[in-house]
Amino acid sequence: MENYDTKEAGICIAKWVEAMKTEGKSGDEYTIAAVDVDLDKISVSHTGVPPAWKAVLKGSQGRQEAIFTMIGAIINKDLPPANSANISRHRLNMATQRKLFDVSDKVNRQFAEDSVALWAVNKGEHGLMVESGCRYFTMGHSIPEDAKVAFSDKVDPENVLGKFLSNSISHCEDNDVEYLELKNSKVIRKAPVGFRVGDIVQVGVSICVFKCSKMGETPRFTCKLVLRSVTLLDISITKQAQILRLERLKSDTRAVLPAQAFKRNRCRMGELTIGDVEMNGSKSG
Repeated sequence: MENYDTKEAGICIAKWVEAMKTEGKSGDEYTIAAVDVDLDKISVSHTGVPPAWKAVLKGSQGRQEAIFTMIGAIINKDLPPANSANISRHRLNMATQRKLFDVSDKVNRQFAEDSVALWAVNKGEHGLMVESGCRYFTMGHSIPEDAKVAFSDKVDPENVLGKFLSNSISHCEDNDVEYLELKNSKVIRKAPVGFRVGDIVQVGVSICVFKCSKMGETPRFTCKLVLRSVTLLDISITKQAQILRLERLKSDTRAVLPAQAFKRNRCRMGELTIGDVEMNGSKSG
């Protein structure tokens, strides 16, 4: 992002990591900061719709999907509202933390060596970047009705996605992503259209392994970070970059157009004025 101060963003992220240790504590016992994960408490379970192997935590409600949170700046995104050009999934790229690799490794060791394709990690200009996403649809004819949910009007305001729903294509709880904002120490819902590249966010992901081979083929799997939530924390660095960009545009405009070019001509015809002063300051009439 033009004029984006990556150094200040790094400082801001570090401050939020500390602040969220207290302010951002989730009341959900199955949600945990990735940096605080105790690998001994993580196990793998085959669960959910669609079927998947997931990293789970044991709590008062038994073993359930673990949600790992991390804080960083949005590098790239493809978020709702959906349009006809892109109906695949929610997608977000951001800097990641080493701990997620450790959890993924524990999950992947439940499968034969080299049979699992790992989630994508890219080295960007400012460090490691990781993509998390969540598909809009679940495919299959045997999806329980109680697993299906309606699309939010913030996600699908024009019914672009809704028209694809059928007996074999469903939108389920597992396809839902929460879009939130931390405001005045309270977490509130936020329209996904309001997120910008460069914003500081907290992302919640689950670690899942899906089977991608067909029946009769050698079993192959893919490990993915499934996006569960995005919480907006700080837009100050993004706003500063926008201000600097506008100031630069103004400066460039002044360099191209001399000050006199902004003065309009005035021409009087009887009592009717149809202009302004001439560039030399004199009047014609």
